[in-house]
Amino acid sequence: MLISEKHNFIFIHIYKNAGSSISRALMPFCSNHFRIFAHRVLRIFHIQAMNPMPYRKHIKAEELVEEIGRDLFDSYFSFAVVRNPWDWNVSLYNYLLADKNHFLHERTKSFRNFDEYIKDRCQKSYAPQKKFIYSKNGEKLVDFVARFENLEQDFEKICSIIGIQAELPHINKLNNTDYREYYTDKTRELVRHSHKTDINLFEYEF
Repeated sequence: MLISEKHNFIFIHIYKNAGSSISRALMPFCSNHFRIFAHRVLRIFHIQAMNPMPYRKHIKAEELVEEIGRDLFDSYFSFAVVRNPWDWNVSLYNYLLADKNHFLHERTKSFRNFDEYIKDRCQKSYAPQKKFIYSKNGEKLVDFVARFENLEQDFEKICSIIGIQAELPHINKLNNTDYREYYTDKTRELVRHSHKTDINLFEYEF
């Protein structure tokens, strides 16, 4: 997530939804940009320094509200990006296979194929995208929900609202294959059932 006091915005980073690209584009507009860079350099040399970003990368909006208070949170323009759940799962699968340092890499690699992976994922508890931007009571906490499928246009809207000019780099793009090619009829329906909260709320279709 990102907070900019100067440009008055909060970005809630839902994983595998172009968050790295958005963070890279918006980081220079955050007031603590140079402190964040210095902190990362110092960590390379194992030098301890105060973390200028005290909140988790994928903190949920409701958790951030608890940290900083509702009035302060509402004083910022807040936004997040959501993604088609079928596409979201394919992106996560490819990311976990590629990132050898991720704690789920070995487990993901142990599956023979995507079918086995998605069957396992759909049986487990996970945080739907809704939980990142809605409260437990069902209240939408962020001001704007962009869509991954319309990212360029929605990012332009965001930049216009916060009064900056920025371009999106393409980061962590691991696969150009149409996500629909990964699915069988059975796995498609598994995702439809297990991700119905996001599918219904954001009106996605396979």
